[in-house]
Amino acid sequence: MKQVLILEDLKDAQRWLREAVLASFPEAHIECCDTLGQALGWLDSRVPDLCLVDLRLPDGSGLDFIRQCKSVAPLAQQVVTTIYDDDIHLFPAIQAGAHGYLLKDQPRQVIADALKNLATGTPALSPQITQRMISYLRQERSTTWESETAPSDTQLLSTREQEMLGVIARGFKTAEAAELLGVSYHTAARHIKNIYAKLGINSRAEAVQAAIRLGLYDPHL
Repeated sequence: MKQVLILEDLKDAQRWLREAVLASFPEAHIECCDTLGQALGWLDSRVPDLCLVDLRLPDGSGLDFIRQCKSVAPLAQQVVTTIYDDDIHLFPAIQAGAHGYLLKDQPRQVIADALKNLATGTPALSPQITQRMISYLRQERSTTWESETAPSDTQLLSTREQEMLGVIARGFKTAEAAELLGVSYHTAARHIKNIYAKLGINSRAEAVQAAIRLGLYDPHL
């Protein structure tokens, strides 16, 4: 890895990640950017070999950088470095083009070893993330088998319930969703209760993932 970019707004995290990169690739030339705008400007005149990308930035999302970098430097390895270990952050990052997903609260050597594995074509994944992806794939496989004899989730939901799921996935509260769809608060609450029961979910985070899976919500728009 000759040219490495670290996109991270916290100086302590920049230093920590720089040390991890140098532990894996002592010859690497490393540059750090604090903001999305700065990183996109950097990308205009340089071709990175490796990018470590935080998701939450002062002026935007690291996903926007990953997509832009993928289009102008398709051979660059892009690894998300973040504190978020949930599906809402993980899967959109992988879909955007990330080659790895590392949690910043791990020991430096764990991060360094994961980055070193990129040279052999192994994705850089934290152990917790690997387990989460395995669990997700198992669940998807189980869902596929069940779908041969059971109705799909969209068939389970009424048209109004699908609309409600799409709205709450965008972060609107029950009262706001009711106003948007022109129904009473109690009707909106009943729809949400039915959605949770039919889909077997128990939280707004799970509702977001269900809406994405059913094509009712695109987090990139």
